[in-house]
Amino acid sequence: MILWLTYWYPDKENPVRGNFIRAQWKAARSVGCEVELLFVDIAKGKKIMEVNWTRGSEGEIILKVRSRAWKTIYHTPIWAAKLITRKWADKTGLEHPMAIHANVVFPAGLLAEQLGRRWNIPYIITEHWSKAGKWTRHKLFGKKVRSSYEEAKAILPVSNHLSEELQIRLPKILKENFITIPNAIDINSFKYLKRKLEPEKKIIKILGVASLISSNALVKRVDFSIEALAILKRKHPKIIWNYTHVGSGSRLKILQDYAKGLGVDQNIHWVGSLDSKRLYQEYCKADIFLQPSKSETFGIVVLEAIETGLSVIASDIPAFKSCVNKKTGIRVELNPNSIAEGLEALWKSPIVVPKDVLGSKKYAPTEVGAHIKEVYNDLFYSQRASRSSDKL
Repeated sequence: MILWLTYWYPDKENPVRGNFIRAQWKAARSVGCEVELLFVDIAKGKKIMEVNWTRGSEGEIILKVRSRAWKTIYHTPIWAAKLITRKWADKTGLEHPMAIHANVVFPAGLLAEQLGRRWNIPYIITEHWSKAGKWTRHKLFGKKVRSSYEEAKAILPVSNHLSEELQIRLPKILKENFITIPNAIDINSFKYLKRKLEPEKKIIKILGVASLISSNALVKRVDFSIEALAILKRKHPKIIWNYTHVGSGSRLKILQDYAKGLGVDQNIHWVGSLDSKRLYQEYCKADIFLQPSKSETFGIVVLEAIETGLSVIASDIPAFKSCVNKKTGIRVELNPNSIAEGLEALWKSPIVVPKDVLGSKKYAPTEVGAHIKEVYNDLFYSQRASRSSDKL
């Protein structure tokens, strides 16, 4: 059995947190990989320490820790390593794994390194985090982050541009130890819809999707979307510019007040978090998809939007260079004026996004799962068989 290890995973309080990790895990299971997932759920609590082990609705193992000192516990994975190795068999009924598949270097990669030493097993790290490269030089944790990467059997970035950045940041690691495996997208949930070209429509529907948690404030620039809407409303007062936002979090009230101050609150519809079926309906209703991000490792929602035939305005960052082009939309500088100009350009001259322009089969769960299985076979199962034959 291979243990998937993550500190990011969706639950009732955070329904979209780590959805991409969940999708990859399910992709691995769908092709027959024997994988258990441990979600280390550490958050603020009222007591000094409260620890519970449970199983989630899809079989995931949840180590739930609530503590007044939760930040210290979160940032010191050695504590979790001691607890897990001591309680694993008793709380899960399972033998310790043959290998570990950590998701995101901090802190899951650091925890994988600790568990790997205690159980004497190898580990790999799938990297989803846009800040991963910068954290290799973090003042407090950079040395530990680099060590975690360097001790891993392989690093699996979810995009080529993230792989390239990590290779520059981690020169001690051989290039062949970086294996790009994309996030899994349920392509069947986002069927293509051919749009009609209607230049300068009287009512234009813009869609944005992003979590509104406070830590995303300087990354997911929904405030720039609101400002761009105000610019367009002033410039073209006879046109109805409507913006729908999918996503929830603590920033919602701040953004609602900001929209009211700019006089566009009546043009914005905040719909909260949606499942894939309802999100697909929003893609189908929209005219333009807007994604003003400072950084992205993969950009799942942009790929989903394009898959449905929806044209895109996105910030000009590496994550979007391979998917947002003249066939699918426009990349713009990350500021309200440039965003407004991009929206205006697609409003005046809309485009028909071709079907399967992305070659999306490679993102299908079966394809992603097969790639993960291949890595397991190469790194874990073949080496175990080799060790067994050496003993004979």
